[in-house]
Amino acid sequence: MEKNRGVIRELLKYEFELGHTAKEAMDNINRAKGHGIVAKRTAYEWFSKFKNNQMEIADKKRAGRPREIDRAPVVNTVEAHPSMTTRMLAEDFDCAQSQIVEILHAAGKKWLRSRWVPKELTEAQKRKRVEIATRLLRRHRRSPFFEYIVTCDEKWIPFVNDERHGEWRSPGQKPGQTPRKDFWAKKAMLCVWWD
Repeated sequence: MEKNRGVIRELLKYEFELGHTAKEAMDNINRAKGHGIVAKRTAYEWFSKFKNNQMEIADKKRAGRPREIDRAPVVNTVEAHPSMTTRMLAEDFDCAQSQIVEILHAAGKKWLRSRWVPKELTEAQKRKRVEIATRLLRRHRRSPFFEYIVTCDEKWIPFVNDERHGEWRSPGQKPGQTPRKDFWAKKAMLCVWWD
């Protein structure tokens, strides 16, 4: 006899109602219908359900195959807001996170962490730095002074390191930048001097 879940479950329920144990039910059904029709694990699982007054033997309805998600809106959303996570996108599009990951990988997107930069400089600050460096180079050409300078380099080592966020980017695109946070946080300074 070929295995038929519905019939096996009915027989197990019938054996339970007769007051038999799971082992007795398994042995009776296997003796009547053929060796190996009911596995020990199956009999014990169903008897456990019956003991908890779960007498329904039909399979519960499942959600079925996941619905198809239109790929273009997902990719457009990521391009408009690259720092959105797959969990946020899955919630917005009401689908599984794994579907979002598949869509983004198929579109050639990769999750990249932004690069740390010392701080966000304004255009005026950038121009000022270039101007000062140019003046120093001109002065050095007139009368060399670099060899008389004692140089120092310093490095702040913060006790708390903020984490950078990531973004979905296409191949060839560079990651965004994240300014360092909280200059006044507790930290130590490492200094190196040379001439």
